[in-house]
Amino acid sequence: MQNNEKNFTNYAERVTEILLRVNPAEVAALLKCITGTISRNGTLYVLGNGGSASTSSHFVNDLTIIAKRRKVYLNAVSLVDNSAIITAIGNDEGFENIFEKQLWGNLKKEDLVFCISASGNSQNLINAVKYASRLGVETAALLGFSGGILMSISEHSCLVKTSDGEYGPTEDVHLSICHYLAENI
Repeated sequence: MQNNEKNFTNYAERVTEILLRVNPAEVAALLKCITGTISRNGTLYVLGNGGSASTSSHFVNDLTIIAKRRKVYLNAVSLVDNSAIITAIGNDEGFENIFEKQLWGNLKKEDLVFCISASGNSQNLINAVKYASRLGVETAALLGFSGGILMSISEHSCLVKTSDGEYGPTEDVHLSICHYLAENI
């Protein structure tokens, strides 16, 4: 049992170390993007894959509930939440298009496309950001590892610097940042 306790302590220390290394200015910039979207009456589109997909859903839930409690108008949509749409687009047009195709005809200049990704290299997220950028729509990314391609193509980004493949701690810190952002809208 002591080995399990030590392992947990090591994990908790690693997550704390990563969290404390996050650049507060990058987190503040993400918050500014979200509050700017609110002030423009835009829609916040949140997207991610795997564990980041569940963080996207969780983040939109928190943002929506907190905004309602504070009587703040916020339209937030998680593009990962409709399995019928995702599987139809994936089947008919390829998984790399599942987010971009959902944005077609919906994006407006006042919106924000907000990606959550450990690697920053998922083609479906890259395609969505490129599409939004072509339309002049603001983009932001919450990233892990070394940031990947999304780091260079997103207008705003916050990097949770971790080793490649260190998903658990990266996703834990992403969720902590999302909780902070939701609490501070």
